[in-house]
Amino acid sequence: MTRVIGQVGLKMELPAQQIDKVKKMNRNNKLHTNKRREGFVLVLTVFTTVILATLIIAFLNITAIDLNLVKNHMCSSKAYYIAEAGVADAINQMRLNGPLADTQWGDTFPPNTSDTYNVSVSQNSTVITSTGLASVSNFSRALEVKVSVSGSSSPYKVSINQWKEVTQ
Repeated sequence: MTRVIGQVGLKMELPAQQIDKVKKMNRNNKLHTNKRREGFVLVLTVFTTVILATLIIAFLNITAIDLNLVKNHMCSSKAYYIAEAGVADAINQMRLNGPLADTQWGDTFPPNTSDTYNVSVSQNSTVITSTGLASVSNFSRALEVKVSVSGSSSPYKVSINQWKEVTQ
């Protein structure tokens, strides 16, 4: 039997059994090659999944850190403004009553909340120290204000000479 093998057109005479053997080997090689390709696709898919999972976890971690920073900033700012309310209360007391003796008091701000300020007036009404506490997160900030009080009757004139935040 004469058969043409390949593209070149060479004529070779092979027994039918040898031709069947060659065909079977070609089929087996194709099956082996397809399995290798499937294994490579599986490895590539697992690798891609691991990379994506790592990126998602990193993104979630960064987002959680950012949210925590924003929360801390908000609570810190809230404590600052509560301390500022304490200074305003002290200045208002001085405007109404004139120079105050060394004294301390506290109040909630805004009213009916658990956020508080503590005010102390010292050195013949020249130094006001106010500490604001944002109760939700226990953030506190303190202000020290130097003032001078003048006038002979209410409303007294209160001038702010120095305003600074003090570290605790």
